[in-house]
Amino acid sequence: MPSIGKTALTDASNPLFLIDESLDWNVAKALRLVEYNTTTVYETFPRRSGVKDPEIIAWCGNNYAIWVHADDRARKEHKKEIVTSRIRFIWVYRPGGVMSSKEQLRILSYILSDVTDRLEKQPRQLHYKVSAHGQAPRKRIKLEPLSLVL
Repeated sequence: MPSIGKTALTDASNPLFLIDESLDWNVAKALRLVEYNTTTVYETFPRRSGVKDPEIIAWCGNNYAIWVHADDRARKEHKKEIVTSRIRFIWVYRPGGVMSSKEQLRILSYILSDVTDRLEKQPRQLHYKVSAHGQAPRKRIKLEPLSLVL
């Protein structure tokens, strides 16, 4: 069975999360330190930047990975590929299109265990949106199912 790091790619209790270029690659490194099975687009497609979304979608489908991204345009422009390939994703909503690396890490470290549990209990729900609301310094983090319909 193929693996990245110590964890098999298809281990349901610790799925592979592919961190998109729309998020900070250091977030993936930090999550890996606490044994989340993460990789980045840059690590997966070495020495390439600007990897196109259809290629990422195909890779996630072939490797049972969960695409973690903050690109609202990808969700809209590639809806058909996402739905037909049945890939799973987490869309990190960034108000105004901006979010610090520290906030990205806080949000993802908070919700990844919930996502893993939900994917095991509700395998038909493939897409999620995560966002932070309220006032700093402790914004509330919200994880909600997202429905993509063709």
